[in-house]
Amino acid sequence: MVADLTVLAPSPEEPALKVDRLTVAFPGAGAAARSPIVDFSLEIALGEITCLLGPSGCGKTTLLRALGGFARAKDTGGVLFQGQWLKEPTPDIVMIFQENNLYPWLTVRRNVAFGLPYCEGTREEKRVRLEAMLRHVGLEAAADQYPRELSGGMRQRTAIARALVVNPKVLLLDEPFSALDVALRRRMQDLMRAIWETTRTTFVMVTHNVEEAIMVGHRVIVLGGRPMTVLLDERTEATPKDRYAPETLALQRRIEDLIE
Repeated sequence: MVADLTVLAPSPEEPALKVDRLTVAFPGAGAAARSPIVDFSLEIALGEITCLLGPSGCGKTTLLRALGGFARAKDTGGVLFQGQWLKEPTPDIVMIFQENNLYPWLTVRRNVAFGLPYCEGTREEKRVRLEAMLRHVGLEAAADQYPRELSGGMRQRTAIARALVVNPKVLLLDEPFSALDVALRRRMQDLMRAIWETTRTTFVMVTHNVEEAIMVGHRVIVLGGRPMTVLLDERTEATPKDRYAPETLALQRRIEDLIE
């Protein structure tokens, strides 16, 4: 564990995010009829990794954007964060999209440090935190390289480090490893769990990979239908996990059958 990374203490009394009767407003006429999310409710536990699965078009990414304050709620209901309606993005909730969106003209170190000027703390405290994060994600040796010089996994690690170094309360990930090969994807899954062990940050990840959701998440939620509903809500907390254990394969088959 890295001593100078902040550890967030989970509180079982309150959720990290509460989706309360959410209907997402889409622009244009007849928006409610087209929206995949109508009168939807769900709680995301504090200090856990929650993975969202479901067929394409069921509203997973729309829900993730709503959790980040990027999707506008229609009329009544919405998303509650720290007891307040979430009406716009906040620095306490950071989202990583499928594309890593690194700044090509900045080195790894400067990309990771991009949000630190807006955080509390002295210049030295921020420097120490930055270097600790680079070590934690294995990028210390590549800190002075540019994104074009990095592998896909290194670019994704840079994006995750940039998101976590500002110490968000919630990190949202939209299929962050979808472009990686199987071996690299599994290494990134291990890294994500290792980061969680240190920071206890609340993660919410959308993925189409059923095995990934089971191996990474403490909780797997399968979404489907239109409007969207919860088809399955399953805890998968056992650590370390065996991807070839009969119970793991049985859960994978059950989830795949639901999605299909």
